[in-house]
This record gives sequence, structure tokens and C-alpha cells, in this order.
Amino acid sequence: MKKQSRVYRAPLIIALSVALQMGLNASAASAENSSKTSDPLAAEYLGTRTVSNEALEDARQIAVNGKGATWSCASCHGEDGAGNSTAPRIAGLAPGYITKQLHDYENGARKNANMEYVVQELNEEQMLALGQYYGALESPSSASPDLGGDIRRGRQLAQQGDWRVEVPACFSCHGSSGWGVSQAFPAIAAQHPSYTAVQLSNWKSGRRSNSPVKLMHGVAMALSDADIRAVADYLATLPPPQHGNDNRAQAGN
Repeated sequence: MKKQSRVYRAPLIIALSVALQMGLNASAASAENSSKTSDPLAAEYLGTRTVSNEALEDARQIAVNGKGATWSCASCHGEDGAGNSTAPRIAGLAPGYITKQLHDYENGARKNANMEYVVQELNEEQMLALGQYYGALESPSSASPDLGGDIRRGRQLAQQGDWRVEVPACFSCHGSSGWGVSQAFPAIAAQHPSYTAVQLSNWKSGRRSNSPVKLMHGVAMALSDADIRAVADYLATLPPPQHGNDNRAQAGN
């Protein structure tokens, strides 16, 4: 069974990429399905939604000051969304991806006690607005390799993959610069290595399972612990997303 799952992993990636391209042309009526975050195209639908300027200002206030009894986004992720060793970079991530993750924390599809607590205070419009607020932010990288990973091996996995163990290149889905593709494949460049490594380990163990059609579970299962450290450290050396050369609107790069 293990061999069979590896055989089908590459076609699944191709199939989802095609589906995401189709999703970019979704009609306004299709956006009604955005509440179904188990849908592989949920991030695409959410990325088509718009919010008012007032909602964006409300999102900024939530990001800076928090809401109700909950703390601000900035208290963990930093004022510029660049994150740190204990919280991920969220500046420059696709709005649809961010909004989907907030929904997943809300409905239990993704687990994190702090985030599950925070989203209890947020409504649908605020989740959408926070996605757009952080998606528009640009900030310098504060990440650096600190896991002792093999940077050369990490570069190979990111740029070329390793088909000896059926691992596709990270950049085949996340873009040639690691800045993300469309709404469902997030930016991974300049991410803090501790966060990247924990997420890969969580996909590998099954603790995290909200990747579209479980693509990341299949990839992570084929990575050794040394490979996880290597690719996490390598990605931390890359420059962060910049909107002037944004490839998120494309389904392939």
C-alpha cells in the first residue's frame, strides 16, 4: 500500500493544480461554497471575497489591539507580521489561505489551543478582513536557519525534490521563489524553521490534516527528520514575498 500511495502522489499534485486554475475562473455564485472549508478550492473561493474599508480598519485594530478578552495578532506574530521563533510569519500570505486557516481553527480541522481561543471572537467578515490585511503586508525577513539542517540538501528538496523517495520539489507547488501560488499554496520563503519543521512533522504524524486532498501528508510522510530540518533551514534563508513580483494569481510558475 505504501508504494501505491507514492505512485499516485504526483498525479494528485497535477490534478489539484488544474483544479486550482479552474477555481480562479469561478463565478460569484461559486463563492457561496467558501464556508465549506473541507473543499479543496475553499481558499480560492475565500480569496475572491471582498470587504469594506471599514472592515479592513477593524481588522487592523484587531491585529494591533486584539478583540474582547483575546490578545492581538501582533502580540505573537509581531507588528509587521514577520513572526518569530515561536509564531509563524503571516505577512504576505495569500488572503484566501489565511482566511481558510482561521476557519479551520474555528471548526476543529486544524489544532492549536491559542488560535482556537482567538477565533472564537471573530466573525466571518473579520476573518476575511484579517486575511486581506495580512496578505497586503510586506516586511523584511526575521527568519534564519537554526535547526542544524543541511542547507545543500534543503535546497535540493525545495528546488528539485528527490524522486528516489517520491518527494516533489517544494517549488513545484509553492512557486519558483517559494512566494506561494494562487490562494491555496502559501508562501514558504522566509518562514521560521521551527514553524516549518513542526508543521511538516504534524502532517507526517497526522496531527495536522487540513491540506487540500492531503497533499502535504503524502509529501511529509516521505521526508526523514533530517530532511525536514534541512528544508526548513533552507527556506529560512530566502527573501520574503514581495507584491511587485507576486505569482499568487497564477496556478503555476
